Amino acid sequence: MSIRFRPLRAEEVECRVNQCSEKGCSLLLYKDARCDMRILDETLGPDKWECSYDSIDGKLFCTVGVCFDRGDGLCEWVRKQDTGTPSNMEAQKGEASDAFKRACFKWGIGRELYTAPRIWVGPENCTIKQGRNGKPQCYDDFRVTELVVEDGQIVKLTIANMSRRGVVVYGNGKGKAVAKPKADPVQDAKRELWAALQAYAAKCGGTPEDALEGVKKRPEWESQQHSAEWLMAVAAEYRELADG
Repeated sequence: MSIRFRPLRAEEVECRVNQCSEKGCSLLLYKDARCDMRILDETLGPDKWECSYDSIDGKLFCTVGVCFDRGDGLCEWVRKQDTGTPSNMEAQKGEASDAFKRACFKWGIGRELYTAPRIWVGPENCTIKQGRNGKPQCYDDFRVTELVVEDGQIVKLTIANMSRRGVVVYGNGKGKAVAKPKADPVQDAKRELWAALQAYAAKCGGTPEDALEGVKKRPEWESQQHSAEWLMAVAAEYRELADG
């Protein structure tokens, strides 16, 4: 029995600033749990995989099971397990999500991210500001615009800084602007909200993660979190607070 999950696509990989100084910033590549769920559904079907959680020695473990057709009409389940680490905000939820993603890594989903090169962006290609803690910060919107994977290895990677009009900061065509990605109103609204939360945190204190948790506690969050109009309205609120 074997199964092969496809490599991640460029639009499924996100960038996060790892370290920052006056000399620039380093980036990490990551995937989120929704990406794993989408690939599991796409490859197996929603009824051919499952996940469950167990607490072992005080640590939360996630088990991802995959159903293999034995050919006699019956299903044989194979399971892989891993643990996660709590996040700074909503620790339990973050730990569950991290455990799920790590268990999916064991199945091979997104494992090519472990082969990513060191990604460094110089100060000429990003905006470095001093945070309230006195340390350099960078809140630019970096996106993976090209990703080629061969035999489980990343062989081509291009990253653009959308806060700098899409200028390529890593990979082929460095210094040139990439074509604007296909419009996705909800994703664009989420990025606008995140940028507004960053501006609000820089002006009023705290972190953008704290501010986002406040948004998630709103009663309309569950029903409106995928509404571009609602997300943009909330972003406008925080922009006004940051500018006030």
